[in-house]
Amino acid sequence: MFALMDTDNDGKVTYEELRTGLRKVGSQLAEPEIKMLMEVKMENDEHFRRAFMFFDKDGNGYIELDELREALADEYGETDDDVLNDIMREVDTDKQSVPVQETTEYWWDQWYRLDWH
Repeated sequence: MFALMDTDNDGKVTYEELRTGLRKVGSQLAEPEIKMLMEVKMENDEHFRRAFMFFDKDGNGYIELDELREALADEYGETDDDVLNDIMREVDTDKQSVPVQETTEYWWDQWYRLDWH
């Protein structure tokens, strides 16, 4: 969904892109609702970035497998490899690490599916 909305591929969805994208998927939201959605999206993007920074321990803009493993470890330092692999498989599109853009796009898509279709 994010890629559909981000027509200029700059990693951001402007108000116009959001409005056009919603129309493409058949949304009947009125202008005030689209504006509200944009405001909520901007707030959510900031929350996503903060959450991303929690996982990105070395601050390089990527969540590497070891950083995710450490963040998901239980009180004994153990991580469920199936859960870890599921997360990487679903979010990591380049199969190396998870940059902030992939994370934001993934959660934005999840949020859209839950609240606005």
